[in-house]
Amino acid sequence: MPEPNPDTVFVADDVKVAEKIIQFLASHDISAEAFTEPTQTISEPITGVSEVSPAEKFEIRVAIPAKAEDARKLIADVQNAAFIQSIREKRQQRTGTVSAECEECGKSSDWPADLMGTVATCPNCGAYMDIPDPEDDWSGVDFGEDEEKE
Repeated sequence: MPEPNPDTVFVADDVKVAEKIIQFLASHDISAEAFTEPTQTISEPITGVSEVSPAEKFEIRVAIPAKAEDARKLIADVQNAAFIQSIREKRQQRTGTVSAECEECGKSSDWPADLMGTVATCPNCGAYMDIPDPEDDWSGVDFGEDEEKE
């Protein structure tokens, strides 16, 4: 497998996505182009039928190598924003209620399901409380050492 080109800032699976990325970078004064492996034409020797394999990947390369890191950062920011927006949209579609217990007063309260994964004010004591989201996985997060209670 050949080494990736250092000027490549994104690899798209679709020509339309590649075009959008190029337009996005251009709007930030970063010139870029899409590159792909040449299409291959395979001819069947017996029937003479030819088959063209379409491009599968489109490498987006910046014209000025010094701008590659800036382009990668811009694309990452957009991808993160899109990911966050998809989570918000998914949460807004939830229905029903969820119970959450306040860590301060220990009382439980019911919340609309679309608030799962957010922070709210406890209706009993006024403290901030987490409304748990069962889809959030915190198992790999290191929260440091427990604080000693005085």
